[in-house]
Amino acid sequence: MGTRSPFGAVSNTFDADYVSGGSSSGSASVLARGLVAFSLGTDTAGSGRVPAGFNNIVGLKPTKGWFSARGVVPACRLNDTISVFALTAEDAFSVASVMGGYDAGDAYSRINPRTAPASLPVHPHFAVPLNPEFFDDAAAEAAWDQALEALQAGGVTLHPVDFTPFRKLAEQLYYGAWVAERTAAVGGMLDRPAEMDPVVHEIIASGLKYSAVDAYKAEYLRAELTRQIQQTLAQFDALVVPTSPTIHTLEEMKQEPIHFNSQFGTYTNFTNLADLAALALPAPFRNDDLPAGITLIAPAWHDRALAEFGIRWQQQLALPLGATGQPCPAWRTSLPASADHVRLAVVGAHLTGMPLNFQLTDRHAVWVEETKTAPHYRLFALLEGAIKKPGLMRDEQGAAITVELWDIPLARFGEFVAEIPAPLGIGSLTLADGRVVKGFICEGAALNNALEITETGGWRNWLASQGSH
Repeated sequence: MGTRSPFGAVSNTFDADYVSGGSSSGSASVLARGLVAFSLGTDTAGSGRVPAGFNNIVGLKPTKGWFSARGVVPACRLNDTISVFALTAEDAFSVASVMGGYDAGDAYSRINPRTAPASLPVHPHFAVPLNPEFFDDAAAEAAWDQALEALQAGGVTLHPVDFTPFRKLAEQLYYGAWVAERTAAVGGMLDRPAEMDPVVHEIIASGLKYSAVDAYKAEYLRAELTRQIQQTLAQFDALVVPTSPTIHTLEEMKQEPIHFNSQFGTYTNFTNLADLAALALPAPFRNDDLPAGITLIAPAWHDRALAEFGIRWQQQLALPLGATGQPCPAWRTSLPASADHVRLAVVGAHLTGMPLNFQLTDRHAVWVEETKTAPHYRLFALLEGAIKKPGLMRDEQGAAITVELWDIPLARFGEFVAEIPAPLGIGSLTLADGRVVKGFICEGAALNNALEITETGGWRNWLASQGSH
């Protein structure tokens, strides 16, 4: 927890008597103090998140395989990730976007399947642990309660869930055969205990007691618990947990290093084993003036969606940045458009609340905004068929038409287009502000017998004028 460095323990940036978090706490400390714009850590069990929580900064634990780990000294190669510390969620994701990408030279590097949503809904549904554990730390529990109140005030609906599968999987990382992977990573160094910290040696040497049969059984258990976790998370937009259930002083850590270290991993240790993405965020402080963060957790490749919410969360709380005392900037409310998603303008039956909107939401498309086209389009009502549909045609003598913009995952876009019946299709639309996006168009021949409704300015307006939905 940042206490076993050969250069001395890294103290907490808000109270030097307390720990700063984890094995990457040096990176977190210099970032929180404003000495660097961002820093990197490693996160196998939570070392890229707990230091963020203890120092009032952002810690992005990416999807496994998004960042190349080539050249990184491994701890548990199957579950190691490089993490990013930053003062804001926007900065963290910006750095991650530069770092991320497939590396054929890293056997565990992965290609982004481009199926995850670009952001979380405006009013998301979050799972929270039922009866969360704080190890009798009343200040941590009170800070968590404040964070939950703030989440609800920001439009989040909270759903308590049974945390048993998460807890059981977290325990496997250090108290099961998985610790043997650390033993494998250390190799011959284990035969030179005098060169190792005694606590580290004790933990890693425990891997020698497990057999190959134990390792296979541990993998079967991991897969079973992961399936339970994924089925739980599939019902919600994300899981939110305390980044750590408690905090301890440097002196306390000397007395019980393994026990207290295990406490810190209560809400972090399961994440990589279950192949999840996580984002640690600043949250309301404890009543003893120490930071207490929250962490959002979602399925693999939801990194951008979590960062989008992180931006909104930081804007809502407006906490100072790290330990710098500087205010949180108020000018950014979302990330730039994503290359992993198609921005699509819809004009009729796919609008929010309309009969075909499910074809977007079922593919993890997310609403971006309502806007207008450039004043160069004519709108028609196609009245044949079970569902009334609009037809949009470009005409320099036309008008501005109201549309909704949605971001649909790139890999799901082809499925969506395949469901579009003639005479409709997808082309490029110019918006009022000059942006060009993909959008619905219509074959000209189909408009000969259609009803022109351009003067209404949009599909909803025309339906309202007809007394229908």
